Amino acid sequence: MNNPNFNGMGNNNPFMDPKHGTTTVAVRFKGGTVVAADRRATMGSFIASKKAQKVHELNEYTVATIAGLVSDAQYLVHLTRANLNLFELGRGYAPTAKMAGNLLASIMYGQYRAYFPYYVSMIVAGLDRDGPHIYTLDMAGGITEEDFASTGSGSLVAYGVLESTWKDGLTEAEGLKVTITALATAISRDAATGDGMDVLVVNKKGVKRMASDEVKSYLEA
Repeated sequence: MNNPNFNGMGNNNPFMDPKHGTTTVAVRFKGGTVVAADRRATMGSFIASKKAQKVHELNEYTVATIAGLVSDAQYLVHLTRANLNLFELGRGYAPTAKMAGNLLASIMYGQYRAYFPYYVSMIVAGLDRDGPHIYTLDMAGGITEEDFASTGSGSLVAYGVLESTWKDGLTEAEGLKVTITALATAISRDAATGDGMDVLVVNKKGVKRMASDEVKSYLEA
């Protein structure tokens, strides 16, 4: 995840790479989803922040992760959340995670067609009436549904853990273990990922942000 305070638009500028400088992870389990991200924001090799928030609640049952250019990512989160709130006010019921993912994809595709895409890679995850869903979105607005997903510079490391440990029908505790282990492994191997992690669970009770001691217990288990 990159700080927006930079100069230059050259092809070699690291700030133009949406996979640069973070790791986010999302995992589907039997009754919901687990989403996690590190807290480090970088400006090239400089650590610009150790408290960056990369997992955001969109509504009561949907969250999004951000990787890429900070200003673009924050704008997309705010715009998506505002549109979801307007939908709920107008219709009287909350939009689903699927609707949130498709809305965000449409916004990103529209900007891509304007030849100036948002430099981000995002995940939308949540729980709908038909079950949990995870959607990955690229800067051109492409959207795919996955059982698990990871974005950012440490995603290749995280995917190694996810591919070898995820299975259908995971319990919530197992989903937390897989997610936290994948992110912890990325933190240990990717220099642009670090400074702790934020972990959120979406289940039938809504969105819950895990306390630091709860996350630590899964790392020590």
